[in-house]
Amino acid sequence: MKEAVLQQSKKEMHLLNLWPKGHVKHFRFRYVITLIIVSPFTLGTLTHFINVLKENLDVDLSGDISVIAVVTGLHFMLITFVWGHKKIAYLWENLGPHEYFGKPDNFEKRCKQLNFYSRLYAYYCYLGLTVYIIMKNRGGIECRRLNVERNLTEICGLVTTFWAPFDIDFFPFRQILFVDQVFATYFIVKGGAAISFTTLEVGEYIILKIKHLKRLVKEVFDDPREEVQRKKLVFCIKYHQYIISIQELYDGRYKHCNGCYILMVGIIIASLSNEIMKNHNIEALLHLVGWVFSFYICCFSGQSLLSESLTIPDAAFESKWYEAPVYMQKDLLLMMLRSQKPLMLHATPIGVMSLSLFITLVKTSYSYFTLLNQST
Repeated sequence: MKEAVLQQSKKEMHLLNLWPKGHVKHFRFRYVITLIIVSPFTLGTLTHFINVLKENLDVDLSGDISVIAVVTGLHFMLITFVWGHKKIAYLWENLGPHEYFGKPDNFEKRCKQLNFYSRLYAYYCYLGLTVYIIMKNRGGIECRRLNVERNLTEICGLVTTFWAPFDIDFFPFRQILFVDQVFATYFIVKGGAAISFTTLEVGEYIILKIKHLKRLVKEVFDDPREEVQRKKLVFCIKYHQYIISIQELYDGRYKHCNGCYILMVGIIIASLSNEIMKNHNIEALLHLVGWVFSFYICCFSGQSLLSESLTIPDAAFESKWYEAPVYMQKDLLLMMLRSQKPLMLHATPIGVMSLSLFITLVKTSYSYFTLLNQST
C-alpha cells in the first residue's frame, strides 16, 4: 500500500489537535480551548519563578527557566502553525508526485522511510516524556525533605514547579493539577517536536524533486532532434521554477517557527545542562538529548537543501550541452546562473538554518550555561 506524504506526522498532529481532520470549521476554536486548559502549566511555573526571586528563596531556578523558555517558544510555534495551516496544507499537497512534472525518483521508498522515522521519533518523545513525568513525580520525597530543611512551601509531586496565592496542596485539587500538567506536557512538547520533524520531512521531499530535476537536465540533449531537446529544456526550466516556488512557500511558512526555535533552544540547553550538573537528573538528560536532536535535524534539513540546490549547475554541465544549438545553450546558462543562488531555509531574525548555525548555537548555549552555573 502506498504511503501518503507526512502521513505519520499528520496522525500525531490529529491526536494533539494541531491539524484538522475532516471539516476545519471548529478547528481553531478547539485549539483555543486546549490553550485555556493547559494555561495553568504556564502560569504556575511563571508565578513560581517570580515568587522565588521576590522572596529570595533558596531554590534552584534552572528547571523554571527551561520550562518557561520551552513553553513560551513552543506556544509561539504551535500558534503560528495552527493559524497558517491552510498555506501549510497547500505546501504539503505539492510535495508529492505532480501530474505535470511526474513522480521524483525513489519517491515511495523515501516516503516510507520518512514516515518510519517520524513514527520512531514520536515513540522516543512519548517514552522520554513519560520517563520525565515519572521521575519528576518520584522526586516528591526529595522535595519534601528540602521543604523541611529550608523552611519552604513547595508543592511536591507535580510535573513542574507551581505557585499560587492560595493553598492548593490538598486532595483533589493537587491531583487535578497534576493531570492538567501531564496533558500540557504532552500537548506542548510533543506538538513542538512534531512540527520540528516536519521541517526535515518537507526539506527531504524538496530535495527529492531537485534530484529528479538534475537527472532530467542531464538527459536534455541526449536525443539528437532539436525539437525534442527544446521541449525537454523548457520542461526542466519550468520544473526548476516550480521547485523554487515550493521552496519559497516552505521558507515562508517555517522561518518564523525556526527563528523562535533558535531564540529559545540556547536557553533551554543551558538550563537543562545546569540542572543535570547540579542535580544529576535523568529526566533532564532525556529532555536535553531530545532538544539537541530536534534542533540538529532542523539545521541538517536547511543544510541539505542548501547544498543540494547548488549542485544543479553540475548536472547541467554534465549534459551534452556542447551539442545543443547556441540559443539553447543560452537558456541553459540562464538556468545555471539562477541555480548559483542557493535555496535556503531561514530562521527569522537569526539567519539561515545550517550546520554552522548548529555549532554557533552550541557555543552560545555553553556561554549561557557558564552564566547560569555561576549565578544559580
